[in-house]
Amino acid sequence: MGVGLRSVLKKPRILFGGFLGLATLSIMNAAYTNVLDSIKSDLALTYTWTGALMSAYFVGYTIGQIPWGIMSDRKGSRLTMSLSVLGVSLSTLLFGYSDTVMKAIGLRFLAGLLGAGIFVPGVKLVSSWFNSDERGTALGILNIGGSSGMILASWFVPLLSADIGWNTGLKLTGVLGLASAALCYLLLKDTSTEGRSMNLRELPVDRREFWILCFMQFIRLGSYYTFIAWMPLVLREDYGFSVIATSTAMSLLNIAGIFANPIGGLVSDRLGEQRVLLGGFLLLSALIFTLALQPVGVLLYVLLFFLGWVLNFSRSPSFTIIPRLFGTSSAGSISGINNTFASFGAFALPLLLGYLRDYTSSYQVGWFTLASISLCSSALLSFVKPDE
Repeated sequence: MGVGLRSVLKKPRILFGGFLGLATLSIMNAAYTNVLDSIKSDLALTYTWTGALMSAYFVGYTIGQIPWGIMSDRKGSRLTMSLSVLGVSLSTLLFGYSDTVMKAIGLRFLAGLLGAGIFVPGVKLVSSWFNSDERGTALGILNIGGSSGMILASWFVPLLSADIGWNTGLKLTGVLGLASAALCYLLLKDTSTEGRSMNLRELPVDRREFWILCFMQFIRLGSYYTFIAWMPLVLREDYGFSVIATSTAMSLLNIAGIFANPIGGLVSDRLGEQRVLLGGFLLLSALIFTLALQPVGVLLYVLLFFLGWVLNFSRSPSFTIIPRLFGTSSAGSISGINNTFASFGAFALPLLLGYLRDYTSSYQVGWFTLASISLCSSALLSFVKPDE
């Protein structure tokens, strides 16, 4: 393991460029959620419309998967990722000028559409630069960037906005993202390896494992962004948390990801992805059910940490199981399809929670619903048997 890590660290520009791209994407995704109470108040949003802000982002993100993937194949990961970081940052800057709900939703849609060219090209970047026995470690390091970006957003944006307002705070966040795009372009490089275009005839649509993984990705990312979108507001409304307490709680959720991302890949290499994913979704269901019971004090903080751990622990195995199931020749195409389902989950589940909050006047029904579908995902994964 030490030799593999040393080998991976021999390409620091690639690692840091990819790390920076994913970190910036996470900051732009989470920036507005950490000041959501102020946005909701200023724009007079219902809970359903509040959930629609996150859902609008993932409508754009889902639509953007295939076009950005084609561009990555033709132009390389360097240009694709840099332009995507530029686009999502510019959209965040413009979101700071929102004064109506439709303008806010339109700009969130644009952020998703323009930000869709970072993660999948990042996976391709890892595949191009690292050997098969290094990719798990390399992808784990890049994924730490996503968790780090969430932590930075949970502190920087609300504290900045407390002094200058959420509009100006998001404008400044977007400007910093524009600088990040330039730095990504300077750091990243492409290999001479040609990308492999998707051949729809190769997709294993006749295998149940293909659809189980699609559903699993729908729940995995949908659950993750439901917490990212709603937990700051839940903590402020149901628990009366201050800005500092909310930022601390959200930091725990994302600090867990810094450790869980690489460890999840390492454990799945030893135990198998199917076991890790099955157990992870079973534990996720139990944790969400516990959240619905409204724990308080230290238990709430511990619960948030473990929610962040479980959600990030399953990230690498959810992609590395694909070549084990279907081989490497079509792994890129299947990963893109899976990520599309994941994006749709991140659109649908935050919107569902907002609707249930409006309909029932509490978050409990939404949490119970999310726990139930996570349990369903765990049950379905028991039918997945990777070929060794």
